[in-house]
Amino acid sequence: MSLQARGRRIVRRRNPGRTRLAAGSPARFVPPAPRSAPNSGSRTALQKHIDFFDTDHDGRITLSETYCGLRRLGLGAARSAAFAGVINAALGSSTSGSASLSVDAERIHAGKHGSDTGVYDASGRFSQTRFRRLFASYDADGDGALDTVELNRMYAGSRTDLMGHLGSRAEFGLLLDLAGEERNGKRVLTRERLLRFYNGSLFYQLAEEVAARRASRPVTLRGAVESGIREIY
Repeated sequence: MSLQARGRRIVRRRNPGRTRLAAGSPARFVPPAPRSAPNSGSRTALQKHIDFFDTDHDGRITLSETYCGLRRLGLGAARSAAFAGVINAALGSSTSGSASLSVDAERIHAGKHGSDTGVYDASGRFSQTRFRRLFASYDADGDGALDTVELNRMYAGSRTDLMGHLGSRAEFGLLLDLAGEERNGKRVLTRERLLRFYNGSLFYQLAEEVAARRASRPVTLRGAVESGIREIY
């Protein structure tokens, strides 16, 4: 974070994901385009992935920002609170270098755990080779998507430790819930959705889809009850 004086005005620069509109004007955050290359721009693919939760773009993701981000993705209040607590407890200290419940977006690579896919490298950059290898190894039917059985094989093949293994299962289980598609009676993660996950654009897309669904729900007593249950859980 740096301060730059321009005449008598001081402009605060925060997250490098922001784009300056004009000299002296406020900075504007621009989400990644859906088909952008994961490693394009000044931020790593992993940083762009979590920037969705950094709503004030100050480089720190608080517990409340994680909770609100999960709510925007369609999770109910109870699960959002539980996942936010786990996520920030796990990543806060490892990225901040001291006990903290706030995640340091600039050092998010320090929060990588064992038993992951390796698609993000040690610096948080996207590896196209490892992404291709993931589908070559675990997309058994070659349909360009991973179902529950194929994901289970991926967890087993990537396992190097217990805690990391459990973390991977939780992360991909949540992603399958949020971004999965129905195919032939099975819920799957498609190659396209996973690529958008890695380039940082998926969460913005999902939030728009959730907002549209919420706005289009019919106003009936039954609909209100069902919606209320979903919002709680």
